[in-house]
Amino acid sequence: CILFLFFLSAIPCLAQTYDAFLEPNRIVDISSPFRGRISVIHVRDGDLVKAGQLLAELDTQVLKAQLASAGEAALFHGRVDSAKAMVSMRKDRYAMLKELEKTGNARPQEMTRGRTDLVIARAELLGAKEDQKLKKLESDIIRARIEENKLRSPVDGVVIKIYKEEAELIGGNEQQGFITVVQLDPLQAQFHLPPDVAGKLTAGMVVVVEVDASPISAEVDFISPVINAQSGTVEVRLTIGNKENILASGMRCIFKDTTVDEQVLQNTE
Repeated sequence: CILFLFFLSAIPCLAQTYDAFLEPNRIVDISSPFRGRISVIHVRDGDLVKAGQLLAELDTQVLKAQLASAGEAALFHGRVDSAKAMVSMRKDRYAMLKELEKTGNARPQEMTRGRTDLVIARAELLGAKEDQKLKKLESDIIRARIEENKLRSPVDGVVIKIYKEEAELIGGNEQQGFITVVQLDPLQAQFHLPPDVAGKLTAGMVVVVEVDASPISAEVDFISPVINAQSGTVEVRLTIGNKENILASGMRCIFKDTTVDEQVLQNTE
């Protein structure tokens, strides 16, 4: 009996542990698809930011000038008014010719010419209205370009690195990012587990891991369907909530397989 109790007390030692390190859920390098000069930077290294928060702005003086010009052009209606007057005149003339036609005082050539002139006048009016719409659309496009020059954070996170200073050029074909933001809630840990251990887990399952010697709940986010041929392991990604920012990226995370082999228990009977 004493030997049996001693064996049971030794069973927890059979739990296999697997190590990983906490990592940011996302690492985002923020830049601009357009080449531009930095006008103002609103954040510093270490600042906490919210999704959508303005981080920096590029110079938009030229775009604002183009917007003002396009806005004024969109308000011009002289061509539309002229085209409307021409349609009205051609319409009245064609109506007069139709009345003359009833009494035989309008030749077929005049009727054809009057009808064609009216069609052309209506087409010119339509073209004038379409041009006015295009000017308004051009203003909308320029506004969108101005907004794209306002760099915002796509996630809640922390600014960890700003690579440029105000008045420097960024964007275009430049490979280096401008601002790096990391999302620390949640954090993630990637483990490489034996297939039999990974097979006990399912996506969405809540498990307990140890971080800094403290038990913490984690959720199984991803289980690779492929076994790594070199290591013979399966990649498993866990996510860990970190709303209070108590945990830090880089902390050691331990996952324990606490399942006791049924055969071992049977051998104790």
